[in-house]
Amino acid sequence: MGNHQSPAFFGYLHSFRGFAIINIAAIHVFGFSIFSMPGADFNKISYPNIVNEILFHNSTIYFAVISGILFTLILKQKGYKSFYLNKIKYVLFPYIFLTLIFSIFDNQAQGFFVPYKEWSLYFKNLISNFIYGRAIFVFWYMPVLFFLYLITPLLDYVLNKLKGGKWIMWLIILTPLVVRRIELMEPGSLDSLQLKTMIYFTGAYAAGMYFASNIETNLQWINRNKWLLIILTVILSIGLFYAAYNKIDRFGFFSLMSTLYYIQKIVLTGLALLFFKTLGQMQPRWLRLVADHSFTIYFLHVFFLIVLIGPFSALFQYQKIYPFNGILSALLLLFLTIALCIVTAVVFKKIFGKYSRMFVGS
Repeated sequence: MGNHQSPAFFGYLHSFRGFAIINIAAIHVFGFSIFSMPGADFNKISYPNIVNEILFHNSTIYFAVISGILFTLILKQKGYKSFYLNKIKYVLFPYIFLTLIFSIFDNQAQGFFVPYKEWSLYFKNLISNFIYGRAIFVFWYMPVLFFLYLITPLLDYVLNKLKGGKWIMWLIILTPLVVRRIELMEPGSLDSLQLKTMIYFTGAYAAGMYFASNIETNLQWINRNKWLLIILTVILSIGLFYAAYNKIDRFGFFSLMSTLYYIQKIVLTGLALLFFKTLGQMQPRWLRLVADHSFTIYFLHVFFLIVLIGPFSALFQYQKIYPFNGILSALLLLFLTIALCIVTAVVFKKIFGKYSRMFVGS
């Protein structure tokens, strides 16, 4: 399986984590940018929005996969006590801290970051915001992530100790092909923890654990078949475009687009890991910086995006170089959003030292 202690080994996984968080931030930055352009209509089919969705929607799968990989390759060796203490201090604590802050705002109000008029409403909604990840819309994934942490010992037992466990893992990995996730904007998406969504991301998490159990062999297989996987990615992306444009999705309980997105992002995960692996010790330094602050970026990027989108409105409305003004403005907005998250993490580290991770995740 190679030397797990080599810088190159850790480097390509770290680069992938940076790649994952950029994709997660991008879906929101480009989405807000598209609907800030002249003539944008949320209710109409938009080619830019379809492309944005194809490129970045369901990028949270990358996060789930890399979490499974890192557990199998690194965190498992430190024992479950260390694993859970780490997650409590550096994932749960910042989630609690930032939920306390963002719960000041009424997430049911028109617009973003509208404070409650009465403190009683803050305390009334605080517990549900913790449980369901409602304090800010990207926090929906946190209860799912905590669920994945809780079932990690069970998945590890199935993979490594249970007779026939590898076949069961394959069944878990393939379950999202028929069990769809609940989309954030669909009716009822905030009503419960949604077991379907947890099952969906359990598949991706299990895929990471399974992949990492024999990672060098699996990477070699991807390398031998990379062109077939690239072609498959193109076909899946064309299928997603066709389905989105023609509004083809639901067949009873089955969601065609949810299935296509799952396969697409799993295949892209393998190709991205192979790409970063081939870089060896030439991993981009800037991507390492992004990866170092991945949780801070996840927690805070929407806040800074909303803060910046207003000042950027003039650039989005500038039509002399349309549509290039939108593309350039969106890229600049993505850069500044991520940069402000990193600056925030640096400031917290200056103030709180090693304890800063317990407030903002890095």
